[in-house]
Amino acid sequence: MEPKRLVIIGAVASGTKSAAKARREDPDAEITLVTDEAEISYASCGTPYFISDIIKDSNSLVIREPDYFRKMLNIDVLTEHRAESIDPEAKRVEITNLKTSQSLTLDYDRLVLAVGSSPNIPQFEGVEHSNILTLHNIPSANQIKSLILQQKVRNALIVGGGFIALEMAESLIAHGINTRLIIRRDQILSNFDKDIALLVQNYIKTKGVQVLEEDEVKEFEADADGNIANVITKRQTFPAEFVLLATSIRPNVQLAKKAGIEIGQTGAIHVNEKLETNIPDIYAVGDCVESTHLLTGKPVWVPLATTSNKHGRVAGINITGGNDTFPKVLGTFVVKVFDWTIAKTGLSENEANKNGFETETIIVPSNDKTHYYPDSKRIIVKLIAEKSSGLLLGAEIIGDGVVDKRIDVVASALTGKATIEQLSKYDLSYAPPYSTPMDPVITAANVLRNKLDGETNSISSIETKEKIDRNDDFILLDVRTKPEYDCGHIEGCLHIPLNELRSKMDQLDKSKEVVTYCGVGLRASHAHRILKNAGFDDTKFMEGSMAAWVYKIIKQS
Repeated sequence: MEPKRLVIIGAVASGTKSAAKARREDPDAEITLVTDEAEISYASCGTPYFISDIIKDSNSLVIREPDYFRKMLNIDVLTEHRAESIDPEAKRVEITNLKTSQSLTLDYDRLVLAVGSSPNIPQFEGVEHSNILTLHNIPSANQIKSLILQQKVRNALIVGGGFIALEMAESLIAHGINTRLIIRRDQILSNFDKDIALLVQNYIKTKGVQVLEEDEVKEFEADADGNIANVITKRQTFPAEFVLLATSIRPNVQLAKKAGIEIGQTGAIHVNEKLETNIPDIYAVGDCVESTHLLTGKPVWVPLATTSNKHGRVAGINITGGNDTFPKVLGTFVVKVFDWTIAKTGLSENEANKNGFETETIIVPSNDKTHYYPDSKRIIVKLIAEKSSGLLLGAEIIGDGVVDKRIDVVASALTGKATIEQLSKYDLSYAPPYSTPMDPVITAANVLRNKLDGETNSISSIETKEKIDRNDDFILLDVRTKPEYDCGHIEGCLHIPLNELRSKMDQLDKSKEVVTYCGVGLRASHAHRILKNAGFDDTKFMEGSMAAWVYKIIKQS
């Protein structure tokens, strides 16, 4: 047989992974990588850290140079070449050399589309002015870094509230730049539940980020040189010498559409579990492809580097005659935001409800290691489960302690279709420098088990605030010590320390709803159980208590 002709369009993560795996599987295949960029195999996820100076040289983000693929793997690499069209009948790709404008044709036996995604550019008036940029590759990172190092940026605006927006807010603050972040909604991180997102939002404000909530850009004004100078929003006007557009991205599907390749419900390319498109011998991988969610069974578009790299391996096996499959996804991710780690896996409470699940949730703050061990830090765990079965549906975990290993534990549990009860009994490791005897995930699972079993009842901080705002007739009971209470408490609460509750509960009206709170929720839960056992029929504890409270507090003078 003649060697297979394999053409891969796109050469960042999934494309280069497909090519490298294909070479290992088939030493004789003719493999060609085509990309319209000058660089290949680079880590775009690392660009915010280059801008903040954690990474000093953008070349460090390049994983493999083209010569590595040419000389070590015998793969032809065509940089700065744009694929113009695909002829599936003739099995041919028309390509333009962007440096010379010359056209060439590549014939293929199997083709892989790894064309990725691109930033969406909002159509604001004046968006074409200079220094209004996006961050999506190394050249754009170099452009932003150069602008910052010229020391002409005193004020910056970030449009959007997702991961890139938060990472770049940290980078700009690190350079001493007055940084604003504008969002149309009242919360950042739209794929998180509001109770967790608001905690992160409150935290970045303490780091100097000004969050302009429920606002939107109306116009960008330029100076005499055509550079951005002022931003006019729905509510205000302020100066900015740099604007980062970080609203959203979209899958690059134009080439696929022209070739008659099926586009899925999400707007990304539809593939089967082998990553085959509807056209024989054409595969698609990475950020241009939709996946199937493990818990809902529905199509989702979750562009992540982890997915892209796994796609590349599967495609590399299959285009050389193998038979590998890509599983369903959970959308697990983690992001650094100043000193906090923010992570999510599976479904949020909001997503689960929209997908027809009746949910039960819990928020539990914990130490990431034993309290007596130096550098013990707090993390906050939110678990989501199906109410009827106890099936684990997802988790959101944040804090300045060790979050990543906890989110990976939950991701593993979700993959195994574990229940909350099963998760609560996982045999996880423990030593004082690494965890607590009952790991924070297990502690949270046990608290949620109590709710599912009807032993306890709780309410979120948001629900508590809504009750206060409505002037509901209920008792908000602070059960902390007097010094804790004096340092800051919720307006309108009644204060009875936990150790005095049994002797003073006759001060409480049994006909009213009683919501207890403390520092993190443990004592509030104890107080709730005491009241419940004493015949208080309508009692709840506030999940996370003061650790989850982002609203105004009153301090004793």
